[in-house]
Amino acid sequence: MQIAEQSSAAEPVIDVQSIPPHQRHPLILQATQDLAPGRGFVLVNNHDPRPLYLQVQALFGDAVSWTYLERGPERWRVRIGRPESGTAPATSLRVLIGRGGQASAVAAETPLGVADGGLVCEITDCPPGTTAEQVLDLMQGVIPPAGQLHLSYERLVARRSGSCCGGMCG
Repeated sequence: MQIAEQSSAAEPVIDVQSIPPHQRHPLILQATQDLAPGRGFVLVNNHDPRPLYLQVQALFGDAVSWTYLERGPERWRVRIGRPESGTAPATSLRVLIGRGGQASAVAAETPLGVADGGLVCEITDCPPGTTAEQVLDLMQGVIPPAGQLHLSYERLVARRSGSCCGGMCG
């Protein structure tokens, strides 16, 4: 986390003050995920977005920068960017969830759906550098809702961070 005076005028600005609260984090995380190396955007809010910072760090680590441009008391501006030497885009991992809830990685070409011994689903939007072991650790005990074969990494992190299901139930 850094403090700076200004950002590039060519970068988009996301002013979340007019966006319904339940839509803010998903919108910002998707915008962050979509950043190309060397690009960024400015987030504007009426309070310190520290909880979002913690979520961005958990999901993206050093692959994303967070720089305060303005720190209150009425307005906070933060530049979120992907460094020029950014890593590869997010990846996916196919996982077999056994009948007992145990999770194991399977080949990328394994068909999704019911399989011998369980259900094959795809964990999507894994941040760059995420290992299969990290995904499998988050998957332990997860049973996806009926018919849901794609689970976002973000939802698994939210579940581990205290949300009952990381939004999987609704």
